[in-house]
Amino acid sequence: MTSAFQRAVKSVIQEVDHGIEDLIPVDCLQNSISFKPYSLLSRKLSSSCFWKPSYTFLNMSIKDILEPISPEPEPECIGHFQVSDVIDGNIQGSVVMSGRGEGRIAGAAAVSDSSSASMSVCILSVNLQTWSLIQRERHLQQPENTILQQLRSRGDDVFVITKVLQTKKELQITQAHSQESQGEGKGHQSQNKMVTIPAGSVLAFQVYKLLIGSSWGILLLPDEKERTFESSSDHRRGVDLGHHCFNLLAALQLTGEQHKFMSVSPDEIPEEEEFRKDFQGLCAEVKAGSLELGNLEIEVREQLLEDIGRILQDQPRLDALEASLRQGLCSGEQVELLDSPAGCILEYLVLCSAEPALELAGSIFFLLGALNVLSETQQQLLAKALEKTVLSKQLELVEHILEQSTPWQEQRSVSLPSRLLGDSWDEEAPIWVLLEECGLRLQVEPPLVHWEPTSQGPTCALYASLVLLSSIGHDLD
Repeated sequence: MTSAFQRAVKSVIQEVDHGIEDLIPVDCLQNSISFKPYSLLSRKLSSSCFWKPSYTFLNMSIKDILEPISPEPEPECIGHFQVSDVIDGNIQGSVVMSGRGEGRIAGAAAVSDSSSASMSVCILSVNLQTWSLIQRERHLQQPENTILQQLRSRGDDVFVITKVLQTKKELQITQAHSQESQGEGKGHQSQNKMVTIPAGSVLAFQVYKLLIGSSWGILLLPDEKERTFESSSDHRRGVDLGHHCFNLLAALQLTGEQHKFMSVSPDEIPEEEEFRKDFQGLCAEVKAGSLELGNLEIEVREQLLEDIGRILQDQPRLDALEASLRQGLCSGEQVELLDSPAGCILEYLVLCSAEPALELAGSIFFLLGALNVLSETQQQLLAKALEKTVLSKQLELVEHILEQSTPWQEQRSVSLPSRLLGDSWDEEAPIWVLLEECGLRLQVEPPLVHWEPTSQGPTCALYASLVLLSSIGHDLD
């Protein structure tokens, strides 16, 4: 089953956001106590235009980078809402199979899902007049905050939370699922979840990008070309990274003409070589990386697949490897040495000068970016799939869903052919969990995936991960 917390957040946002889509859902209950008005977040540049980068909580607020250090004005409440979400669904099906001389098999199944939540929420916002007042009266600390210095050197953007959707009272969410089968395979299975969300928990938030130079300000309208930190012309090549949009295929094609792998931006790509931001464009971009990885020697690919499986179960090492490659590819600096298994992967990707081998390192960097979009549950399942060599089956199904759900901006139902499902298509199947973690709604009988536009990023990242991991693992069975 999908996360009860995530389902509740999605439901309340649909009711109060009114199609504006400026509220960003909190991804898990643990983070709901961290995101408050004035809190600062960072966001690293995405390794693909097909999924959005995630925000990282910095454990600091706007007051920690400004002088004088004093409390911020209280945000104002701009709305109270009472939202009830009750779902009660029941699906029944039956099947009769017979064959010559083999008798007759009959069976029936019933599946029911139910969930309920009653939420009292409010929206707290910091208005523009308050921001203007803070900006006039308070200046950046000198010397610059240490964390800001680190973010500046890495080229990450910084955001401040300006609005939150917050619970007013403690609430409980209940979610139940039961499945019953009749016939020779008679059985019953039920699963129940109950989540308690404390009062004052943040379900969603809105951010403005900070602009930091000799003075500071906030960017009221989204603009991916505007960066938080002013950059000199010498440093810009290291942090621009294609205006938040890295196209692997374009970068691989242009590396012979560019000094630095990551300095390719959309403005530098000839018009006839721009790539479509749909399924065909995704396939072209991912294929560029899979060709690089698939050409490695078998012994190298075997070890590489083993090491990737290990870092998939160690998030800090996965983050460290991506950061090290980003440093080498963006700025041309020497790659930071890491402990195994991340260090072993780096050994295959860097030259004797400790600079990364551009094409191969770029493909691994793209893979790491895709893997980091996935949830911890998905990462664990992929690590197990590497051992069971079932990636190609999962890839075929995800590819079918992405292709049939085009255009991705519209809701639709995608039928799943039986040839892609194998012997298992239920809540316990790994591919079911992989897809459900992308935010997709799945149905057992008939086999369907209900496509949600918000699922595009995670599903594209899952597809890219499966393609690139499959290219490393091909012919290793």
